Amino acid sequence: MSYEVLARRWRPQTFDDVAGQGHVTVTLANALRSDRLPHAILLAGPRGVGKTSIARILARSLNCDEGPTEKPCGHCSACVEIANSTSLDVQEIDAASHTGVDNVRDLRDSIRYAPAPGKHRIFIIDEVHMLSQAAFNALLKTLEEPPPRSLFIFATTDPQKIPVTVLSRVQRFDLKRLGSSELLERLRQITSSETIDVPDSVLRAIVREVDGSLRDALTLLDRLVSGFGSSISEEAANAVLELVDRRILLDVLEPVLTQDPAAALAALQRALEKGVAPTRIAADLLEEVRNHLMACIAGDPSDLIPLAEEEIEDIRERAAKHDAETFQRLFRVLLNRTQELGFAPSPAHALEMAVVRLATLPSSESLATLIARLEQLEGGDGPGPGNGGSSRKTGSASRLRSAGGSPGPRREAGPLPRARAPEPRAVSAAAPARRDLGQEARLRSEAKSDPLVREVIDVLDAELREIRTPSPRDVEDPS
Repeated sequence: MSYEVLARRWRPQTFDDVAGQGHVTVTLANALRSDRLPHAILLAGPRGVGKTSIARILARSLNCDEGPTEKPCGHCSACVEIANSTSLDVQEIDAASHTGVDNVRDLRDSIRYAPAPGKHRIFIIDEVHMLSQAAFNALLKTLEEPPPRSLFIFATTDPQKIPVTVLSRVQRFDLKRLGSSELLERLRQITSSETIDVPDSVLRAIVREVDGSLRDALTLLDRLVSGFGSSISEEAANAVLELVDRRILLDVLEPVLTQDPAAALAALQRALEKGVAPTRIAADLLEEVRNHLMACIAGDPSDLIPLAEEEIEDIRERAAKHDAETFQRLFRVLLNRTQELGFAPSPAHALEMAVVRLATLPSSESLATLIARLEQLEGGDGPGPGNGGSSRKTGSASRLRSAGGSPGPRREAGPLPRARAPEPRAVSAAAPARRDLGQEARLRSEAKSDPLVREVIDVLDAELREIRTPSPRDVEDPS
């Protein structure tokens, strides 16, 4: 096979080609320029962000005919052999398949020999955290006092598994996930150079999928090119990459915001008929709610929402019709329901019930209206002298307002507690009683049975049950 995938064809050849890791490449270039390069380096970071590429660039910088230099020529025999993994002076080791102490002993024996024909002996150990404890121990002395003109470069995605004794002997550089704008710009550059006609919306969808990994992004792009050639449509990309069309998600979200469960279910059914997994639809719908919340809160959400300008403007117009509290409650409820999809006998049915719940969730405005009406009821004229019976209940309305208008801290589920009856006060014989206790009990009974009071209590009780977080006792194994 002569075909070379995009991830290998576009592997960085110099420090300037490495995307999004300037804090590492600039430091290493300065160390080369000032001849202060350490003898052991650890490159830690998530997959596909350039750890192995930086290690190879550093090896070429040291052994280049023009080196040591921060800009290897890429044409001399040393640079070509290192790029093709055929150099005798640069040894790449996969720690996942060479985990034992014997492998480290062989490495320790080979490092004694002087580099030939290059200038430095360089050992690149990938996924170094996979080495056994005995292998790490066998490597400690060599790391502390290495032979001259030798360099160890470790790469790992899980630095927490590396012993502290090893970490104290290396200089650590943490690589980060690439930002959405960096990934998008790199994909645009590559598709332009490869003459690949792909919509910008597809590139943005790829960026959202790969979680900051450039290699994963190029792999997904390679899948599309393999299937459809140099001209890729948005529909074809959605089918191959199993992406959910944003138009379908908006068809579900819009009736949810207008509290139309029938229309929301119809839109959800169209999405399920395309064969998309319910968990995937729920995750993408959760992201849409999050984007609307960002647009509702931030003045300029372009840095917070990885979408095109026209799509962000559409989100802002839709979010302007609702308050941030509405989207927070939708996000919280959908998140709780999404976590239950994996345990449901039919995830599709569970997702349908979640969408129905979202579309029938009382808005924060309606809750505020109910509480305002309750306060009017409590503050109205009532029987008894001075309306003393109703004035006793205004505190409960304030508590209901704080529970419904802004959920605040998470609360345990259950009906709202009954108001405790006031303690009877000792009445002086010289002063008449301010209220008749029997009349006060009658007023409390009437308030409890009032339909409006019951409506407020039922709505808020359902809301608190929906947003509550299970306590450890709720999930404890009954056996």
